[in-house]
Amino acid sequence: MSDPGWLVNADPGQVLAALDGATGREEMLAAAVYRASAHVHGDASAGVRRQVLALDAARYGDHALSARITAVPVDGAAAARWGLEWATGSMVDHRLRQTLSGHTGGVCAVAAGMVEGRPVAVTGSADTTARVWDLATGRPLGEILTGHTGPVEAVATAVVEGRPVAVTGSADKSVRVWDLATGQPTSEP
Repeated sequence: MSDPGWLVNADPGQVLAALDGATGREEMLAAAVYRASAHVHGDASAGVRRQVLALDAARYGDHALSARITAVPVDGAAAARWGLEWATGSMVDHRLRQTLSGHTGGVCAVAAGMVEGRPVAVTGSADTTARVWDLATGRPLGEILTGHTGPVEAVATAVVEGRPVAVTGSADKSVRVWDLATGQPTSEP
């Protein structure tokens, strides 16, 4: 299952029949990549299948698998014309997409993290604030993080001594650390 040559060149019916037998992370990811465009593979040539699979692997974030698929030789076809540097797309179900609106300036930075078992996004804005968003609901979580006097241009999340934190960097030449559970700075700058 994890052999990209087999995914590209084998009969699509045989590959589809084998997908349920995938075990381990690598094989399960390869199966998910194949299933993403399974409706295309049956009618596509191996050369086209190679490029579609490479694109789907990149959409799933496995750039190494994408490169291995792109390198697969196909009988009667030239080498792949292009490789993927990055990809995005509609691999996320529309019911899981949210519009996170509330900043009054452009969003300059985004980071994802976890707070009390919930996935969150932390956004930094040209409006000099950072915000924490509950990704399950798309709603703000806690108070707006204020204190910077310039645009918030960098955001990262981490866990420090068991507590989720956000680190924000601003054009005001300051870096602040915020306790995400309370929304408060961990110390004054």
